[in-house]
Amino acid sequence: MTRNAPDTRCPECRRPFTQNDIRVNRVLRNLVDAAKDHLREHQALREAVSVYTETTTHNRDFTECCIYHNEELKLFCVTDQKPICVVCREEETHKGHNFKSVNEAYQDKKKKTSETLENLLSIENILVALINEQAEEILKTMEKSKALSDQISAQFMKLHQFLNDKEREVKNQLKEEENQILNIMGVNMFTMEEMLSDGEDKQGIMRSALQMNKPSQFLQWWNENGRFIIREICNTTQLTLQDLSVTPDTLSLGPYETYLQFFVWKEMLRFIELVPHHHTVEDRGDQSISISPSGLCIQPKKVAKIQKNKPNSLWLKTESTFNTGIHLWELNVGRKVDWGVGVCSCESGKIVTDTVLCFNSDSGYHIEQAHDTDRSAINLTSGPRKICVYLDCERNQVSFYNADRMMLIDTRVLSKPPPYSLYLSPGLYLDGKNSDPLTVCWY
Repeated sequence: MTRNAPDTRCPECRRPFTQNDIRVNRVLRNLVDAAKDHLREHQALREAVSVYTETTTHNRDFTECCIYHNEELKLFCVTDQKPICVVCREEETHKGHNFKSVNEAYQDKKKKTSETLENLLSIENILVALINEQAEEILKTMEKSKALSDQISAQFMKLHQFLNDKEREVKNQLKEEENQILNIMGVNMFTMEEMLSDGEDKQGIMRSALQMNKPSQFLQWWNENGRFIIREICNTTQLTLQDLSVTPDTLSLGPYETYLQFFVWKEMLRFIELVPHHHTVEDRGDQSISISPSGLCIQPKKVAKIQKNKPNSLWLKTESTFNTGIHLWELNVGRKVDWGVGVCSCESGKIVTDTVLCFNSDSGYHIEQAHDTDRSAINLTSGPRKICVYLDCERNQVSFYNADRMMLIDTRVLSKPPPYSLYLSPGLYLDGKNSDPLTVCWY
């Protein structure tokens, strides 16, 4: 806003506001404050570890006697992981066991505990970075959701009150998508925080243990708890950490981001700015397919024999190709009993089928992809007379819609590199049963 401007208005609600009306983004502020607090705690822990390491040689004069023989505990049974006296060593219960002096065992175990704590602190660094990155993705999703919501409102303003009900429906869809994504992100972030909290609890236990300057007391803790805690950390923490990753922002409204008006009310063409592209089919001189003079209609010809060694002989692409952007086509398949529509890759001038939706009266609807030899059957209760192909180069995916009802049929990730082109097949002639044309709609 401009300081002392005579008429400063909110870009969303258009109401006047002043400097005093501006509020801090509490979500962002809380995230920043939490990160700063965590960094301060982390530094304090590192300093504490240094202190613990320096004090490992203190208080060596402490003496404790064996509860069975009233002898000084001078030995540490490596096999049983506990301090013993010289008399215990000669007994049958310790026959064949390995031993160390108490001081040597004390140094070894305390060093192991300190190293484990250091490792936990390193893991904490990674967790803090992951949590901060996840927080950024959550903010990005929220901001993107807000931007898309504003875009939806701007488009619906042109359609006036008649489309208010549809506007609410689309916004609810966006909110549900946002909630689903934020829920997944939140669960992921909660898992990281739980792991972080569990690590902090174990740190507290080990810090308390490291403050024990009496060797036998410390080794008794090691025997009863310490060795199990450290074994759990060493065996599970690294493996669990490898499974963690930040859930990225995947918020998308599909065609509603750019083709909302057409999808909502295509009869109101005078209000619609973005409509399906008008692209003509490329004529390759195929003798089995007839192309209309406009280049918008293709239909199969009655031919004596289809060349079996040319599987793409019944397919044609449009003249235009695309490397970037979002593109939409509407195809009229009418009541044809054999057809196919989709996207092909045209890298280096070579046409390769990527993802296509096909229909045959015998086998029904199915999707074919270049990387998958199996056909994916699609269950449609009613046969659409028009199909929309939605190509999203930014997300590297293609979606198919029942254009009669503007309902999603399926979305697939593209496997071949760009550029891409619309790919069409009018199907076989089938003794005239499939002679109707397949048409690229033009608005």
